[in-house]
This record gives sequence, structure tokens and C-alpha cells, in this order.
Amino acid sequence: MARARSTIALLALVAGAAVPAAAASADPSTPSTLTYEFTACTGPAGTPTQFDAVKQPGGAAALRLTDSRGVFVVVQAFDVETGALLFMTPGFQQNDLPTITCSVVNPTNDREQLVTGLLVPPG
Repeated sequence: MARARSTIALLALVAGAAVPAAAASADPSTPSTLTYEFTACTGPAGTPTQFDAVKQPGGAAALRLTDSRGVFVVVQAFDVETGALLFMTPGFQQNDLPTITCSVVNPTNDREQLVTGLLVPPG
């Protein structure tokens, strides 16, 4: 269990600012906080079909879920229209952690992105 937690922490660190610019809106109470709306999510049993998460611009790939269920760490993203890989965190395929895949629309260019990441429960 400790190895899985340290792998997750390492992924969050390595991913750095690799999260695609996919903010759906700005939270008016905190102007620099961006809200992401993830939809059509698939993954292991218990995966939510949609959720919202927030992050600070330029702050790592870990996004805090708005309902306090944990953190979503993005490790890979594709442009849906072109199929282009936008980024991939090196080595995440080898760690064998359960990931989920969701859709998110980038409001800066209205392009849909397919993102894969780790949904980490609180605690």
C-alpha cells in the first residue's frame, strides 16, 4: 500500500504542469482557481460517471474534487478530433494502478480531450 501511495505522489510530481488547459470555468470566489468538468468517465467498479475538480493555474496535474472525494491526477490526454497525444506521464503504464478515462472540453479552443488519470480517495 505504501508503494502505491508513493507511486501516486511521484506521478503527481512528475506530471507537473502537464494538465491540458481544459478549464470549464473560473470559480468566482477564488479568481485563480479553475474548475474542470469531467464527463463520460469509465474505469473500475465505483468510478463516477462525472465529477468536477479544481486546480490552480500552473499547479501540477493533481486536481481536487469539488465534493471532497479526493484528487484526480491526470497522466495522459488526447485531442479527440485529431487523435493527437497531448501529453503522457512517462512510465505510468508500468505501475499497474487502476486509472479512469473521462472527457473534458477545453474552453480556450472548444476542443474535446480524452484524459486518463488516477482517482485518489481522500485520506
